[in-house]
Amino acid sequence: MKRHGVPFQMNVKTFIKLIRSDNLLVIALTMFAVRYGMVESILFAHTPSVQLQLSSIDFCLLVISTVLIGAAGYIINDYFDVKTDKINKPEKLYIDHGVKRRVAMLAHMQFNLIGFMLGAYVSYRAGNIFLSFIPFASITLLWFYSTHFKRQLLIGNLVVSVLSAMIPLQVLLFEKPLIENIGNLTFLYATIICFASFGFLLSMAREIIKDMEDFKGDFETGCKTMPVVWGIKAAKAVATIFISNTMLLLLFIFYKLYQKDFLLLIIYLFLSVFVPCAFLVWRLYRSHSKTEYNTLSKWVKFIMVTGVLSTVVIYLYCHGYNVSI
Repeated sequence: MKRHGVPFQMNVKTFIKLIRSDNLLVIALTMFAVRYGMVESILFAHTPSVQLQLSSIDFCLLVISTVLIGAAGYIINDYFDVKTDKINKPEKLYIDHGVKRRVAMLAHMQFNLIGFMLGAYVSYRAGNIFLSFIPFASITLLWFYSTHFKRQLLIGNLVVSVLSAMIPLQVLLFEKPLIENIGNLTFLYATIICFASFGFLLSMAREIIKDMEDFKGDFETGCKTMPVVWGIKAAKAVATIFISNTMLLLLFIFYKLYQKDFLLLIIYLFLSVFVPCAFLVWRLYRSHSKTEYNTLSKWVKFIMVTGVLSTVVIYLYCHGYNVSI
């Protein structure tokens, strides 16, 4: 029994690594943070008696839908990327090394099917079945990303970044029928659009840095990523542009928040996002090895998480203080 039990445990651990469980947790955290830290909090400050469009159960189903589709995307990405991963990251080669190809493809199809069905159900519950286009589009884009887009200049980076931006936006879209009946909520829309913009800009920077990390394997397998086509120096410059635009957007937000006397939020964002972004630019130009690029990629993810946690400060403002929004 022990002889049969050990390989099964190893396979489960490998599968958890295959679906990038840490990234999936960040996706779920982001959705809950946007719902309760932004949408619910700002609506509460505007109209204390208001209740959200989706029930807690329906929202959890939406989160599960998004997480399952994300997991399916990671599986299919590794499925088609075995050759490149053998060169770039052989220590993280999971397909055929703990997870059989047919098991991976079956899990991919099942996760997508369940994810789409849950997304369609929640769309119906939200009163707008057309919102089911979001999970359908995500599944389609992730498939073509893995099979074609990621090997093309910029397109793959843009697809991943757009999907990252859609995570907070879809939370807003599923509450939109309710919001339209309340009145002018420009601050809510602006907040989430800025949040989605952060997701897009930082994802673009991270994808380019990851391409620099994977330069060797991408070059040998014919992937036309930015570092391969334009060179490492040009890729660093483009990544810096996206990080710098993130910092410029932050400065604009600081100005707007200062007008509303949100000083605590300004201080938090300055220390947890603006300063780390400045450090990231500095380290980017001093980095030259695969290990250093991997560290920078993790650093961008850290900035994303600290940005998500800013919703806690927004929640405290809306529920703990008499703010005017």
